[in-house]
Amino acid sequence: MNRHFPMSKTSTDDADDAPASPPTTLSATASTRRNVPRPGFCTARRCATRVTPPPPTCPPEMSHLSLRGGGASAPTLDVEDVVEDARGRVHSIETFTAVDGYGIRCVVFAQGCEKRCAFCCNVDSQSRDADAGTSTTARAIFSVLKRNLRYYARSGGGVTVSGGECMLQPSFVEAIARGAKKLGLTTCVDTAAAGDEDAWRRVLPEIDLALVCVKSVDPVKYRRITGAKTNEEYRTMRAFLRALDAHGVETWLRFVLMTDRSERFVEYATNGEDDLRALADLSKAHACVRGVELLPYHRFGEYKFERMGFAYKLAGMNTPSAAEIDEATAFLTSLGVDVLC
Repeated sequence: MNRHFPMSKTSTDDADDAPASPPTTLSATASTRRNVPRPGFCTARRCATRVTPPPPTCPPEMSHLSLRGGGASAPTLDVEDVVEDARGRVHSIETFTAVDGYGIRCVVFAQGCEKRCAFCCNVDSQSRDADAGTSTTARAIFSVLKRNLRYYARSGGGVTVSGGECMLQPSFVEAIARGAKKLGLTTCVDTAAAGDEDAWRRVLPEIDLALVCVKSVDPVKYRRITGAKTNEEYRTMRAFLRALDAHGVETWLRFVLMTDRSERFVEYATNGEDDLRALADLSKAHACVRGVELLPYHRFGEYKFERMGFAYKLAGMNTPSAAEIDEATAFLTSLGVDVLC
């Protein structure tokens, strides 16, 4: 996850492991740009400003979805009485955002993550210790949702469960999704993939959208970025995408673009032709994938590493320039991939 939030406490197959080719620079650009804005937002890339007021019902651009949650004509406000509760640990809650899925959303940042990504901007949400984060319940989340229910529902929005890694708490996510559905809201998970088939069979039928940060399609670079010792987490990511396909969940691939090719950071760079071609192939291999969100690397979370006494591996790495972002976008679109705003 590449979304930064301040340090704060909560208010209540063998082919997958194939070695990558040596990185190369981009050798092609698109003659026709197909930068696709997020549904309902302006056409300026990475901009979350709506150009029209939210419609009174589920937006037309969402009509292609077989929504499991949003658009209900008669939401059940006494959701606490009809949905089994579950307890989870949460880092923080953001009640009004427009950048993590459709419409206006409440984002629940789950506490705990098994990865140790070099570019992590929320390192304070990683700990899975018993005293990390705040213990809460799905019913408490429903209470938060109902405070702004009108805004979420009218925009086709709802709740996004992020992290940390939300899929490490599948019962909690499932309960939130079931409740959101009763409230007439959509549910999104913002994840780097975790868990197993049993957990996915419970959660995926209840959600409307998945934002999946794939880190890298090269298993070697994936381990370098995430700090993993084996390819198990990489295999989980690939298996999770297959599960999303099987359950027909609309998916946006999130990809952190790192372009600094100086001696210290070249092994982390993700803008090589091989990197982006592999990303395009991954996107096109799954019918559930609507497109790719390019997330330019930033240093917003670096101060948290310092505060917590952790070494920041990417200290001094340059952020991508506008030209580098445009070049990567053009190359992906030339391969037939929709780059989402």
